[in-house]
Amino acid sequence: MLEASYHSLDDLAEAIGIALNAPITIEDRNHRLLAYSTHTADTDPARVATIIGRRVPESVIDQLWKDEVIQSLATQDDPLIISARTGVGLNDRVAIAIKQDSEILGYIWSIARSTPFTPSELADLKKGALLAQRQLLAIDMQKKRKEEQTEQFFFELLHEELSESEILKMFSKLHVAPPGISRLTVIRFSEAITPRLADRLRYLLTIQQTVRPLLYAYDETDFILWISTNDRDAEQERLQFDAFIQSFRQLLAERFDYTDFVAASSEVFTGVQTIPERYEEAGIVLRLKDAFPFELKNVTRYERLGLFQLLPIFSERLRRRTVRLEEIERLRAYDVKHASSLCETLEWFLHYDGNVKQVASHLHVHPNTILYRMRRIEEEAGIRMESLPERSLLYLYLKADRYPL
Repeated sequence: MLEASYHSLDDLAEAIGIALNAPITIEDRNHRLLAYSTHTADTDPARVATIIGRRVPESVIDQLWKDEVIQSLATQDDPLIISARTGVGLNDRVAIAIKQDSEILGYIWSIARSTPFTPSELADLKKGALLAQRQLLAIDMQKKRKEEQTEQFFFELLHEELSESEILKMFSKLHVAPPGISRLTVIRFSEAITPRLADRLRYLLTIQQTVRPLLYAYDETDFILWISTNDRDAEQERLQFDAFIQSFRQLLAERFDYTDFVAASSEVFTGVQTIPERYEEAGIVLRLKDAFPFELKNVTRYERLGLFQLLPIFSERLRRRTVRLEEIERLRAYDVKHASSLCETLEWFLHYDGNVKQVASHLHVHPNTILYRMRRIEEEAGIRMESLPERSLLYLYLKADRYPL
């Protein structure tokens, strides 16, 4: 029989383990290990990995989501019998969610025995979840207070130039390990981030094991992340970051049905003193992706913008009238007078590096039409595009009209 209360979750886990005569783990809602009971040698790989890593392996979590085990735990109040998933090292289990009303606070898991659990033992497991509730609520409150403090510091860091010593001092206070190679990343949603979505974003950030999240915050529609990797190899860092974005996007869609968002990242950096600048880089990527959704559909990282990196500066020069291309202006006047589309044709001719078939396919016309238009462009505006610098300037000039200042 379980007692009315226990001093710690470790004591409670041990007591439940004795009551069920089986190994027990207690986790928070993000599958981080909080406590576990002693166990015999006949445990399974998933439990061993959880104890060593202090969290459930991502492969196990992913399998349980795909098999709708996590969803079932969320919708019922009684213990759930879970058959083995040997592919991820999980033997037969019985589990129950620890809840406050309908909110998940955590989970209790037990490895199944050779003999079935009795109704009395399952009742003890359910009682254990109720006894764990108060302690998990206290842990949850502590985490929320820390998150508020951390978020406030991160907002300050995004908008102010703090000294390295100030930043590292706050890192130490918040128990945040100094970064290796970092990126500032923004995931922007079409609508304001609700508390429910915020919880889900935190959950996905916690369970992923590709990159190390340092700080994060919410700003209306934006989920802002400072993420780091300890890998000093630039190519490996890019691969890890791209894998993180792809996984985050996939999990948001598969588990929570969120698909209407866009991700953008700063250039990679080291140190802690350039956060406002990196935040601006991520913002530039977002503005450019919004203005050029087709051209930049697959671009997330700032360094992959290529020539588009120059567009904000070039657009500002156009606004101040410090640059003007008479050839393009003549072509625009011709288009207005004749209701033609020579500027558009030139823009996509440059985009596809002169590949007539690709331009024709994009504009839904015959390749011969493109060839005719290019002759007209040369005749009416004197544009010959004989060098890369000339072609690049023409491309920037044509794109600049669509960049929001």
